[in-house]
Amino acid sequence: MHIVLTLIGLVVMAACADPDIEPIPLLDPFALTPVDADADPLVHDRPSEVDCPAATWGPEGGGFEIQTGACNYAAFDQPLSTSIQAGDTLNIALWHDTLDLAEPATGHVAVWIGGTVLWETEVAIPAPSSSFEVTVPIEDAPAPDARLGLHLHNHGFNSWRFVAVDLQRMDR
Repeated sequence: MHIVLTLIGLVVMAACADPDIEPIPLLDPFALTPVDADADPLVHDRPSEVDCPAATWGPEGGGFEIQTGACNYAAFDQPLSTSIQAGDTLNIALWHDTLDLAEPATGHVAVWIGGTVLWETEVAIPAPSSSFEVTVPIEDAPAPDARLGLHLHNHGFNSWRFVAVDLQRMDR
């Protein structure tokens, strides 16, 4: 069901975009690498010991999946494939399976570029599966060497997938 909701969301996002300007995929699930604490813009959320083995994250179904049962904190980034200007927008799509934990908790997910968090949300746990499709305006152009970053931490044996992060250029 969550895959159907994600696909519907992506179709809606595509329908709202200018038909003459194709979105540019920024998320490359094969290029993402773990972020060290000194490069993590959300280091204040980072536990003193990060335990996130490679078997708990990676490319899956065209996106980037993180299994939180054995990964207590996830921060990944990758080079940007193109320049971004003020006025452009990011289209972000992600989903999570049912979030399960005996005791109530909170999950936190975020996307950043160049160390600036552009979008984040908290999700109450437990929760049914859900998806997010958001459009985020770029207010300031990031540096040419800026990196795209993904952040996730939550409690319990849960699965999250970043489906897409696409750049929608403003009319130029």
